[in-house]
Amino acid sequence: MALLPFIADDDLYNASRTLIEAAEKVAGKVEANPYRNVIDPFSALVDAARQKISLQEWMKQEKSRQTQKGFQNALGDFHQDILGYMPGWENMGRGGNMDIRNKKKKIIAEVKNKYNTMNARSAINVYDNLAGYIDFNDKNLKAYVVEIIPKNPKPYEVPFTPSERGTRRPIRKNLVKIDGKSFYALASGDPDALRKLYNVLPKVLGDIMSLNPDALSASKDFTELFLRAYISK
Repeated sequence: MALLPFIADDDLYNASRTLIEAAEKVAGKVEANPYRNVIDPFSALVDAARQKISLQEWMKQEKSRQTQKGFQNALGDFHQDILGYMPGWENMGRGGNMDIRNKKKKIIAEVKNKYNTMNARSAINVYDNLAGYIDFNDKNLKAYVVEIIPKNPKPYEVPFTPSERGTRRPIRKNLVKIDGKSFYALASGDPDALRKLYNVLPKVLGDIMSLNPDALSASKDFTELFLRAYISK
């Protein structure tokens, strides 16, 4: 029996392996040269004093912060891979007009890991690429900008209207922004798909990395993190 009803086990493990490899690559780069982006010495001094820690201890935190920041793109790619493996969906690769599409449902989508992943310029580029693709190919298509991690737990599907120099792009009914939990439900037909994926990852990561999955899945703290991100209390 498959671990998840909406994706084959082989595909789930392949996407997870790719994610782990990307994370290790990012961590390796940071460890090799944490100074490749200039570190603010004033910030380091004041923050270390505030926490009453040494510069060496502060640098450990800084390396972790840099790794986590670099990891965000890899997580977006992971969700793109998972969604692209679902029945009826196609992964369009990196750097095109869209990340995934479903020809039968007439849906195209750009997948971002977090609500603040895009800056103003990249948001405009995403809007123009998706709108241009619809207008040129099929005006019956609907485009989604997927924010896997939302700003708050409340589900949303709202017009995507990024701003350029104070002027917003026009509202289009066929170009919207949506939270990750809602889009996973739409893509899979399972309203609890994203949580099921999260719940099964400890086993998958444990198998790949030779870890005890109980160390992750038994912790209520990880469950609480998910609930805080997606479930309004």
